Parts: sequence; structure tokens; C-alpha cells
Amino acid sequence: MVDLKIKLPDHFLDEEVRCDFTVTRKMKELWAVELDLLAELDRVCKKYDLKYSATGGTMLGVIRHKGFIPWDDDIDVMMLRDDYERLCNIAMQEFKFPYFFQTEYTDPGSLRRHAQLRNSQTTAIREVEEKWHYPFNQGIFIDIFPVDAVIDDQDLFEKQKAEAMALRHTYMEKAKWNVRYHEGPNKAKNVLKGVVKGLNNSIFAKKYDYLSDYRAFEKVCARYNSENTKYLSLLSFQFDNPKHYKTREGWKHIEYMDFEFMKMPVTSDYDEILTIQYGDYMKMQKVNTIHGGLIIDTNQSYQDYFKNRSEK
Repeated sequence: MVDLKIKLPDHFLDEEVRCDFTVTRKMKELWAVELDLLAELDRVCKKYDLKYSATGGTMLGVIRHKGFIPWDDDIDVMMLRDDYERLCNIAMQEFKFPYFFQTEYTDPGSLRRHAQLRNSQTTAIREVEEKWHYPFNQGIFIDIFPVDAVIDDQDLFEKQKAEAMALRHTYMEKAKWNVRYHEGPNKAKNVLKGVVKGLNNSIFAKKYDYLSDYRAFEKVCARYNSENTKYLSLLSFQFDNPKHYKTREGWKHIEYMDFEFMKMPVTSDYDEILTIQYGDYMKMQKVNTIHGGLIIDTNQSYQDYFKNRSEK
């Protein structure tokens, strides 16, 4: 496993059974890298007085397990949009190799609609993306989601959603001809694709400037953040999914709670949030990760992974 800044407790990496589920050493090594990323994020957020909180399965893990859900493979945190943008502005000066703060602006083509803090010396490649050899950073990561206001007026919400989805479709289509083109087994076609990309980035630069549409998409998601709405949500991630709803009130008090051998901040509305998302959240239920399959390697970088794979 790669070197980490954090000091792991003795035997943390040992295989063990939790909730009748075997947590392998491989999973423990993945957790260790993610906890190291969390510690680095926490350092920066405390330095600049930025608030963040666990969300999704990570929040459930904090409350129900005081750590990872045994079958979970990631860490999800959320930030109010203002703090999220402040983090984006100072990230490149604060996160140094092997840490990499990935957004569409720092690493074009990732198209995640939220930030990810990654360890560049490791590998975490989505199985559905492996064959394309995308050039953006694909190290082990933690997700950092911006949180935006949900306007109470349903008509305004539907209009906002329609605008956001139209912009999302536009920038995705442009990105296919700009930064998200991929190489395949046919070398001649790869050369042609490279020429097309070069033309798009020069002669047709304005036409295929997907980042302007991406910025517009983010602005639409943040449109009502000055309104004192009851609910907030991860609009840029899944615009109209009520399972992502949070309360504005919950952000008034954030408590650091046990998470493995560390502490994780959690908003005070965790009971309402988890009930909205999971129902009876204290009842155990094994579900698949939202990422789908991931190719994980804590010993080599994603770049070495692709290099070694192409040489076979």
C-alpha cells in the first residue's frame, strides 16, 4: 500500500467480520487511503473555517456503525455551495501531490458535477470507463458534493430543473467532441480523433467550449441559494431526487462524531436526513455502491495501471 500521512492503529488493516460481513484486507487498505484523504480535507477546511458534513452512506456509517458501513467502499461529504466554492478557489495551493483536488476546471473531462479529492499514486477506475483510457486523474477518491437550495415554489423548481437539464445535455454533448473523446484499438481512428479534438480546441474552440455551459449549469443549480428555503439538496448531482434533501436548520449545528479511529462532522438533522433517504435506517440492508464496479489498487497509480495493461 502507498505511504499515508495518517498513522493507522495497530491491526487496522487486518481482515475482520463486521455485521456478519467479511471486510477483507483489500477493503481495509482502500478505507485507509480514503481516511487519509479525509484527514487532508479536514485539515484544509479547519484552516479556512469551511463547514462540511458526512452525507449519504457515510452519514449512515457514522450514526449506525461509528465508521464505514462494512460493505461500503467510499466516503461522501457535502458542503454548502459558498464554502464549496471557497474550497475550490484555494484547493490547488493547499492540496499537494499525491493529493489532487479534481473538478471539471482542474481536470477537464471527468464530468462528475462535484469535486473529488484523489490520491494520485493509487487506482480507482470505474469498470464501465476502463476501456476508454480517459486521461483525467483516476486515483482513489472521496466525493465532495455542493449543496444548493430547493425553492419551495414547485413551478419555479420545475423551470429551474428544465434549464439545468438542458445545459447539462449541451455541455455533455460538447465534451464528447472536446475533452471526453477516447482511444480505441484502431490506431488510425485514434489519430483521426486526435485531429478532430485539436481542431475543436483551436478553430472551433468557441463552438465546443463546454465549460461555459458547465458554469451556467452550476449557476442555475445555485439560483435560489439566497432564499431562506427549508430544504437543500445535491442539485448538481441528482437534481430532483428527494432522497438527497437536507434541512437548512441542520447546518446551524455540526458535531464531530466517531468514524473509525477518526472524527467526522455531521449536521444536526441527521435523523431526518437518514429517514428521508433510508426509511428505518437502523435496519441492516446490504446494497450495492452507486459507483458500480471499481478497479481498485492501493499499490500503483492509475497511470501505471493503464501502462501495464497496454503492455500485456
